[in-house]
This record gives sequence, C-alpha cells and structure tokens, in this order.
Amino acid sequence: MLGALAAASEVIKGPPFDIPFPLLPGVISWDLTGVPMMVSLLFTGPIGAVYTCLIGCSFIFLRGNVYGGIFKLIAELATILAFAAIRRGVVIKSIAAVASRVLVMTIVNYVALPFFYPLYYPSEAAVVGILLPLAVFNLAQALLNIIPAYIIYYRLGDWWRLQIQDTKPLDSTSIKT
Repeated sequence: MLGALAAASEVIKGPPFDIPFPLLPGVISWDLTGVPMMVSLLFTGPIGAVYTCLIGCSFIFLRGNVYGGIFKLIAELATILAFAAIRRGVVIKSIAAVASRVLVMTIVNYVALPFFYPLYYPSEAAVVGILLPLAVFNLAQALLNIIPAYIIYYRLGDWWRLQIQDTKPLDSTSIKT
C-alpha cells in the first residue's frame, strides 16, 4: 500500500506533489515520494522499505524517464539504507541518512551526469558547477522525507504495535488453564 502511495505521488504533477527546486528550476523538483518509503522503513524495516522504493521508482521508469529513475532509486536507497544501518537515536540516524544521500548523490552526479546528459554537461566544469546546488537539493529532500515520516511513525507507532500484538496467534504458553 505504501508502494502504491509512493508511485501515486510520482504520477501526480504539481504542488504539493512536485515542487520546483528554486536553485535549479526546470531541472529538478522536490517530491513526496520518499515519505511513504521512510514510513515503510520505520514500520516494516529495511526490506519493506526497499520494496516500497522499487515500486515507487518503477513509475519513473514506466513514464520513460530511465535516467531520472536511476538517480531517484539510488538517492532513496542511499537515504533508507543509511537510516536503517545506524542503531542510535532518530537524530543520529537522520544525520547519517542525510549525509549518505548527499555524499552518494554527489559522487553519482559527478560520474553519471556527463554520461547520461552529455549535451547539458559536456565538461567537468559544467558538472562541478551544479554539484553544490544538487547537494543542497538532496539535503533538503532527505529531510523532507524523514521528518514527516517520523512524525507519522511517532503518532501511529503505538497504535500499530498494539494492532500487531492483537493479531498474533495464541501459543500454548499464553493460554491460562
């Protein structure tokens, strides 16, 4: 269900689902696709989050934007997997996730932009010139994914855990005679 929500936020264009990034308008935009991915991570763990990410990003591929889909998939996985890998509090996990996304995407952009978009980024100078705005974008996008997802988790987490406990089958040790 969260994968479908991520995919739907990829399909619907315009605010609030698609907000142009002011430093690079017409090139890249913020979206809400990562929020269901992070919610999935918080409630189901890394495997569920990866599936949600694959489902959400698949719609970018289906629209024919293969390169954009590759960039989105790598960015979201860098955020999700770093958040999942850290076993400390939410602030440390968030810092690691944001740092991971910015670092991974800076490297990916440096290497892949001239390969995928040679007309727009024909030289190393052209790529280096766009790396700082892209890093700012990735920092903000990671926070846009993490903060609302954690608020949702914080508000629904206890209710979710109670629902899971209520649906577990009884075993022989829990039955009182």
